[in-house]
Amino acid sequence: MRVKDLNKSLAFYQKIMGLKIERRGRDPMEDLEIVELGFEETLIDALHPLLILKHDPSTKETAHNFAGLFHFAILVPDRKSLAHAYSALERNHLRFEGFADHLVSESLYLHDPERNGIEIYRDRPISEWTRDRDGHIVMDTLPLDLDGVLNELSSEERNSPKTFPNGAKIGHMHLRVTNLEQSVRFYREKLGLHVSADWSRMGAMFLAAGNYHHHIGLNVWYSLNGKKHERGDAGLDKFMIRLPRDSGVASLGSESVKSPSKRNENEELLSDPDGIQLSVGTA
Repeated sequence: MRVKDLNKSLAFYQKIMGLKIERRGRDPMEDLEIVELGFEETLIDALHPLLILKHDPSTKETAHNFAGLFHFAILVPDRKSLAHAYSALERNHLRFEGFADHLVSESLYLHDPERNGIEIYRDRPISEWTRDRDGHIVMDTLPLDLDGVLNELSSEERNSPKTFPNGAKIGHMHLRVTNLEQSVRFYREKLGLHVSADWSRMGAMFLAAGNYHHHIGLNVWYSLNGKKHERGDAGLDKFMIRLPRDSGVASLGSESVKSPSKRNENEELLSDPDGIQLSVGTA
């Protein structure tokens, strides 16, 4: 994430969200300060930072119809972890912007100080997911049973909640795009994802690898035919997709993707049709 006010962002992600600084350094391409945030080493997915903040005081504000981040989604391991997250954030006087039951998951929605969207969610067991006649996973946006979520915690746990007691990881990325069909084609043809849920009539599409409900969400709700992402824009700078070493997809840079910028042996840097950068690397 490219942020204008690093101190304000760090105060939010450390004090309110409960993340820890793993490393500070400088981005070799732009010579800007970067801060990697994550969890204690004992927690799940502690080998990679959850979030990297890039401090750019001259970053450009985005237009109202920009292509870029809609939200990044933090996946917690179970419903009790979601209850912890809600309780801890509520005690820190964070203002939530929404709650939802998506049938496959339960979600909390918020923004950071620079208006970057965040979802915190837990998945229901895959045995509870249903599919429509076309084989797409059925999702919806229904009211969240917040009382049911909070009942996962004992009275003692409610008095001392931790935002991410069992760690977390990025479960999916949801992007604002200017042309839905064009972006779907890119993520299908270049990365090999498939359409997992078709909301095209409502201006959104969801794509995934394997049997997951979605790894990439795309929408044109505010950005149809809008402004493409430019380097230096505030907000999302790039995101990473990690592939298993034996997936057979790690060589897409030389075969499937047209002229990527190779950063190192295990990472390919690509740009989608709106100029949103993503790197594809091995786990």
